[in-house]
Parts: sequence; C-alpha cells; structure tokens
Amino acid sequence: MSELWLSAGGRNVITVRLEANNVSGRDLAGLPALFFPMELQLLPGGDKGDAPYNLVRLAGTLQSQPLGEFASFEAGPMADPSSPQPFYRQKQITVALDRVRVKRFEDARAGNNANLQITVSCLLWYPMQQKVETVWGGPLQVEVPKSHWVERVLSFWNLSSTKVVEIHFPKSDVGENFRTSYARVEEAEKLFASGHYKQVLTALRLAFEALAKSFGSEKATKEFFESLFASAHPEKKEKARDALNGIYRFLHLGPHEQGNHPESNAQPVVTRQDARFALTLAYAIFEYITPDA
Repeated sequence: MSELWLSAGGRNVITVRLEANNVSGRDLAGLPALFFPMELQLLPGGDKGDAPYNLVRLAGTLQSQPLGEFASFEAGPMADPSSPQPFYRQKQITVALDRVRVKRFEDARAGNNANLQITVSCLLWYPMQQKVETVWGGPLQVEVPKSHWVERVLSFWNLSSTKVVEIHFPKSDVGENFRTSYARVEEAEKLFASGHYKQVLTALRLAFEALAKSFGSEKATKEFFESLFASAHPEKKEKARDALNGIYRFLHLGPHEQGNHPESNAQPVVTRQDARFALTLAYAIFEYITPDA
C-alpha cells in the first residue's frame, strides 16, 4: 500500500493511499484507460482540528521514468466533508490514455514492473472561513507487479488488435533524409485510402530509393541496405539486408504490373491486401532503421 499526506489548514490531515494490486485496465469505447480505486482520509484542519472543510475537487498527474508526465485525471465535482472520526472513503479514478502513450509506456517498462508516480491536488472549501485552498502532494510511488499489469491491465486494452508505430526523426541532416523519404510513405497512405493499390507499392519503392540517394547510393541495392547495419554483428547484418531487399523487390509489383493478367480472372494482381501488407512493412521498416535521436 502506497501513501502520501497533504496539508490542510497547516496540518498533514489528508491521507491518500492506493494498493498497487487494485490498479486495473478499462476500455473506454475502444480507448485504453487506467482505473485507480484510491482511498482518502479527510481529517479536519487547523492546529486543534477546528477547521473543517469540504473536498470539492481531486485531480492529479501520472509520471514515469524516463517519460516524465504522460497523463492526468480529475475526479469531481464532489462535496466530501472532513470528519474528526478517522476512516477511509474510496474514490474511483479513471485515467484516459491513448495507444501512443500506452506504447511509449510499454517501451519504457520493457517487460518489468510498472512504476508510476502520481501527484495529487485537492481543492478545499472552508465553510466557516468562507475561503478556498488548493493543496498538493506527491508523488505517490506505485509499483504494479508485471504479472498483475499483464493480466489485469494490458489484457483489458486489446492491444493485440491494434499496433502503433512511432518514428522519431533525429534533429540532424541524417534525420532530415529519413523525414524526406518518409513523406513518400505518407503519400502511399493517401493512395491506399483512394484505392490506388498499385501506386501504393510504387510510392513505397520510391521512398526507399529516395533514402538511398540521400546517402549517396544510386539505387536501393543490397549494398545500401547492408550499410544501414554497418555496426551490427555480421550474421544480423546479412539477414537484415536480405529481409529489407526482399521487401523492396516485392514493391516492384507496383511499377511492373500494367493491369490485369488473363489468368487472374479479371482481378488486379496488386490487391488491397497487398497494398496494406506493403504499407505495414514500410512503417515497421522505417521505425527499425531510423537512428535514435
């Protein structure tokens, strides 16, 4: 059980606590969310406990190393009075996320326990003094065991049905080369949406050729693909080179296919499934080969 204390009327009289094994995942209309059943104890403030108040707003942020702050929440409006009798009341906190932030968090977690730091702010109303006060506390350190995180959080997010590819381009000439070439991939996405599946493959092929030329290669050859893994182990370099070259050769279906073959039953050889396959691979490849910032 993790706890933190907040001051009200000059005394640490607000206690916030959370049991890590009570953290769970929720699905909000297809978007991932975290669910925290927080517990609060609200004792009166003042040196002699003579400053009762009402909790009218509870808010906070989620942080994680090395991400920093990546989400926020707010529970309210409410009107919970302080009480001289110590007891804990439960507050159901839902933190809305998105798949990009989930991917970043999962990359940082790297298969380990999920470590969260939660900061909390409370807006208090003192009826006797007719004033408001905002108090802050934290961070509340919460470490969710990886087994619980997988079974009770990730399993509710249905991440297996949606994958996010996130590419960070370095702020350098090399990064600009990758960014310029990637513009062709974005063009291919528009062609896909318009049903121009053959042209999708052509645009993706040109993306790799533009990248090769930006590095001084005349074409996207096996030697160019191998150069992207210059510092890798020889076996890895060879297999990565062959994988990328094989995918690049698949993209030649686009410019070389000039319509329907008689044996194709009047169906285009480059189908929607082919174009989607090529787009998915292109996103994955650019994420893989783009150097870290």
